[in-house]
Amino acid sequence: GGLGGGGGAAWAEDAPAPSGGTLHIKRVIAESGLEDWSYAEYEAMRDDEPRTKAYEAAIGKRLKGMQGGATVVDIGTGALALLAIMAAKAGATKVYAIEINPEAAQNARETVKKEKLDKIIEVITGDSMKVDLPEKVDLIVSELIGSIATQEGVEPIIKDAEKRFLKEAPGSSCPNMIPLRVQTLVAPIKYTEHRIMSFAAKRGVMSRGKAADGTLRPLRLRSKTKDLVFLSDPQVLESFEFCQPGATKAVEERSLRFDISKKKADDAKDFSGFAMWTRLFVDEENVVDVQTQKVTSHWAYVVALMDDKPIALVAPGTIELKGSVDYSAKPVRYTLEAALPV
Repeated sequence: GGLGGGGGAAWAEDAPAPSGGTLHIKRVIAESGLEDWSYAEYEAMRDDEPRTKAYEAAIGKRLKGMQGGATVVDIGTGALALLAIMAAKAGATKVYAIEINPEAAQNARETVKKEKLDKIIEVITGDSMKVDLPEKVDLIVSELIGSIATQEGVEPIIKDAEKRFLKEAPGSSCPNMIPLRVQTLVAPIKYTEHRIMSFAAKRGVMSRGKAADGTLRPLRLRSKTKDLVFLSDPQVLESFEFCQPGATKAVEERSLRFDISKKKADDAKDFSGFAMWTRLFVDEENVVDVQTQKVTSHWAYVVALMDDKPIALVAPGTIELKGSVDYSAKPVRYTLEAALPV
């Protein structure tokens, strides 16, 4: 039980921090094993209507603008070959659907056959970074996005795909890449079950990912949870541009400030940590935000509890957060260093 490896214990500048001081806490999230989906989970993704409709609209629009039939690669097509089938139905003449999981790839082949699209869609079993395509394509589509946006290792995959799979496009590859960008949003929170973690942990709120040694095992809460109180407006922790994957540095750092208003003083007495979630720009018109969409998202809130028990913060006050994302680490490492007004 517990929170599994602290990932850097809490320490105060002057332990114990006097009132009016600043408490510094650092936590690291680095989880593997998040891509092993069951068939039911693929169905849940398909049935996540805002996400599926956004992709359908973006793919349809993009292919409509490509004269004379377009070729497409779908990276991580999944058991339902969802995006590959959308592309074929929207007029693509050839779709290469790559899937690393052999069982999911076999399911994808059966799905494609049922849809009578096996002349257009070719399912390829393998790792997209090791697969060779017989030709370069006009459009790359993918949905390799985690509940923390880049947690499923999308960054190196897209860099490689742009280099090896895409036809030379004049200028930028933006029109030839769906989605456009993905962001992780972050906000300080009170988690209402924090004081009874031993019970909460039994309710399946702990992440199913395998936390790397010395890192935090975060919580994963449904997007419609009632157990989070947001103490401030969200800010962008990371933003990954699919059209310019080369622009992403190996380690991206951001310094964020969250103002906690007087209105939130009561809730701030039970500061738990930070919630992170995904905002996806499938294209400029079709944006999916886990926090604001009306129906439950298949993505979750990932919650980093900064200590075993809630921390009483002074409000009005300001939380400073230094966030860093190490894309070169396997699995990707997210470090949260907070300076808290106590």
